[in-house]
This record gives sequence, C-alpha cells and structure tokens, in this order.
Amino acid sequence: MRQAKTLEIGVIGCGSMGAELAGAVGRDGPGGIPGARVTALLDIDAEQGRSLASSLASHPTSFTVESEFLACGQMDIVAECASQIAVREHGAAVLSSGISLLLMSSGALMDPELFESLNAASAATGAQIIVPSGAVGGIDALRAVQADLKSVTIVSTKRPAALSGAPGFADWEGREITEPVTVFDGPAADAVKLFPANVNVAATVSLAGIGPERTMVRVVADPEAPGNVHEIRATGGFGEFNFRLVNRPHPKNPKTSHLAVLAAIESLRALVNPGMRVGT
Repeated sequence: MRQAKTLEIGVIGCGSMGAELAGAVGRDGPGGIPGARVTALLDIDAEQGRSLASSLASHPTSFTVESEFLACGQMDIVAECASQIAVREHGAAVLSSGISLLLMSSGALMDPELFESLNAASAATGAQIIVPSGAVGGIDALRAVQADLKSVTIVSTKRPAALSGAPGFADWEGREITEPVTVFDGPAADAVKLFPANVNVAATVSLAGIGPERTMVRVVADPEAPGNVHEIRATGGFGEFNFRLVNRPHPKNPKTSHLAVLAAIESLRALVNPGMRVGT
C-alpha cells in the first residue's frame, strides 16, 4: 500500500543523472516514481539548475548555496547525483538537518574520515544513508554471504573515451589504444580515487562485501567494448558466484552506465511504495 504522504525529494546535481532522476519523480507508469515530488535543486551551475527546474511539473526552486537549499522547506530525502566532491561538501550537512541521503557517488564512502562523519550525522538525527546498487547486480547475494566471503574481484571494462579525464588514465591520454589494455589493477580503495567517475561499482561492491582493501579491481580500456562491462567473482565458504553485466553507457554521460540512474530511481520508488519487495 502506497504511503499517504507525498515523498519530498531534493536533488543535488542537475546534469544528466540528476535530470533523468528528477524527471521520473511524480510520473506514473513504468520507470516513474508516483507519489513523490521534487521540492528543491542544488547545483553550482545556476543556469543548469534553473533549466532543470523549469522543465519539471513541480516547479522546484533551484539553489547554488547549500544553506538556502536546506532551509527551503521540508525534504524527506536528498538524492546526490553529482560527484564524490558533492558528497564531501554537502553530505554531512544534509544528514545533520535530519534529511535522508541517497548517494549515487558511493566512491566517496571509501574515505574513512568521510564515512565516519556521515555515519555519525546519520546516527545523531536518524536520517538514513541509502546506497543504490548502481551499475551492478548481485548486491543482495554479496550481503547475504558477507560473513563467509574469502575473495571478491571486479573487472570493469570500458572504451577509452569513457575513461578519459580520470587521474588513473593520465598515462594513456592521447595514446592510440587498439586492443584491451589493463590500466589499473589493485584494491578498490585505490581504484575509486583514480577513477572517481567510473568505478563507483567498486565502492558499492566493497561496502556490501569484504571492504575496500580486500576487494580487488582491474580496469580495462578496450576500444571494442560492447558497453560498460562489469564482471564480479566472489568465493567463500558458501561456494562461489560469477556474474557479468554489459551496460549501455548513459546517452548523455558515457563515463557511467544508464543502469546506475535506473537503480537510484528504483531505490526512491521503494521508499514511496514500501509493500512487497523481491530480492531486497
């Protein structure tokens, strides 16, 4: 049964991810989030914020200043659709205001100090921190066998253009890549620093499993990659499982998979309609 109260949502980041999520809010039918409304937007780009606000039926107010955004009225949850930097700048303030926080940039949680500060703010106010499954599946299985895990590895394969601009890709910028090349091989804790816009999946899998130091990541640049490919293998006392996702890049942001924003939309839909959930 749907909750009677409309879920009031704030959005941080009005780019491609934020725009798609905000556009789903309040929309009936498949892919929509009925029973919810976008109340306010926050983006450092004032014009981008105003443009998104004008396109939404709820006509939210767009802000560039955090304090004004948080003071604008009641928000039940804020969806972060911007970057790890945005999580560092605004996450604790949102939670300290008693507003729950949905994090798309889960890589920010690999910073131990930030992780602790966000959890402390959450504990102090009772506001939730929600991390969607993002561009991968099997998160429920990882959580179920967490105590029994011995190893988790992730191989993320993307076309070079999708990795361009990442600190971990600096040595390959401007070079012609004609075959698959491993550009990183190491723990998730390092991967999310070197590829902040590309491997939030590593952070999400780490949080559900054995942590960022023991979760091993390989990033591969492949000019013939069929999409953003993530292959995950987990072993332990429970047995083992392997799964492979071939995700289409978001049409407006090739650095991330379209599935990532769809997972965030589903997480919000679950809050609006807390009836039977399969696999959660």
